[in-house]
Amino acid sequence: MQPDQTDQTTDRLEDSEATYRHNHKTLLSVLSGGRRPNSFTSESGEVSIRLERILVDRTKDTFVTFDGEFGIESVLKRLHDYLPAFVAENAEGRLVGLTGSLVSPRGVIVPTHVTLEAGGQFVYEVGPCPHMAELLQAIEHVDRQLHVATRSLDCDYELLAEGYNPYVQSALDVPLVPRTRWTLLNAYLAQTGRYARDMMRCSCATRVTIDYARGRVGLETYRLAVALSPIFMFLTDNVRSFRGTGARRCPSMTRSLIWEDVDPKRCGVVPGTFSDWFSAQRYLEWLEQTQPIQFTDSLGATTSTGKRTIRELMGDRILSATEALGLFNSVYPNVRLSRRMEFLQADALRPRMAVGYACFIKGIFCNALAFDSATDLIGQLSEDDVALATYELRVRGWDAVIYGRPISVLVESLLTISRNGLTDPEELGLLDEIAELWDFGMVPRDAFVRQEEKADHGW
Repeated sequence: MQPDQTDQTTDRLEDSEATYRHNHKTLLSVLSGGRRPNSFTSESGEVSIRLERILVDRTKDTFVTFDGEFGIESVLKRLHDYLPAFVAENAEGRLVGLTGSLVSPRGVIVPTHVTLEAGGQFVYEVGPCPHMAELLQAIEHVDRQLHVATRSLDCDYELLAEGYNPYVQSALDVPLVPRTRWTLLNAYLAQTGRYARDMMRCSCATRVTIDYARGRVGLETYRLAVALSPIFMFLTDNVRSFRGTGARRCPSMTRSLIWEDVDPKRCGVVPGTFSDWFSAQRYLEWLEQTQPIQFTDSLGATTSTGKRTIRELMGDRILSATEALGLFNSVYPNVRLSRRMEFLQADALRPRMAVGYACFIKGIFCNALAFDSATDLIGQLSEDDVALATYELRVRGWDAVIYGRPISVLVESLLTISRNGLTDPEELGLLDEIAELWDFGMVPRDAFVRQEEKADHGW
């Protein structure tokens, strides 16, 4: 890592161990204290949503790549014309994102960020905001501007919300967005799991982020989030094609399968999550043992870190706050911690469904009584229980029995708990929209299966 000239505290202390201890204390304060409350989860109920989607050319029936006259970079440039208050984000001379905020009809300011993943997946990040309807309005507003922008280019483009790019036979069919960070990550992932490049270039997720308490209550919140992660994976399964397969031949919970064979050292369930000795310190120790692959400093410069671990890097010099937070994002467990708690399991969903899913999480985790009810419902678990639940849901679907109960009963109970935890009628309505699918014993991918069946029978 090179010294960061924008920070006031970039020196190395008397030796690397002292420097490491200083940085370790900084990261630990993020997880175990800082300025966040020690009461229950988010007192404000603030939620953020990150929605990844594929840009599709409907005329050519294919996906759009970054380069070219009407590629993604050209679309971003034109979108900036329709979002003039947003700031362009450039990396290594290329336009890769737009950052700004939108004001809802009720006067709520919603931070909004448009950026790209490695394979050109369009990413909207909206929030944090306590009002879920405003998050949806922000997503829909940018969608409308994107529609106008692409039409002004005489292109018939739309954003496709599915967990995996249905237009590819191989991940290598998808060119990388030209950024050093993606080049470095691609080289590393080529040596790890067999599905690592599929994750990087082809997968799309819906991520939900909430505030969380610190101390013992925070650990209980984290354990419940991890325990529910297989259920969230199952309920949001939205992949119709994996490497060219049809919906009926596509494995259930495809994205979870992909992530299991990406990089076990930084994915899945953090070892010891359900043990009595687990703590913020243990989570940080696990993080520090991983290899970040790359490091981006406060100037935006990205360099390779080779085989060095995060702990080794933390001995180089005192990190800025931005750099320290960036280290938390180098791992991808089912539930990730930093200043906030991030649920990483869900497939990409259409905007209203994505926000409805976020309402599901908010109702459970942002209300103390609802949280207690969900904790009592799930009971005491182990890492093996979570692994078995994932397997059972993947193999048996709605016929699965996990944590001692049929999945249909668990989902019904969790929906009741979530509804009791929500007070906003709009949020209840959004939850009901996606819950209607689950009430019929369906998940999003089932719609693709039915389409195939109808086509085969000529219906």
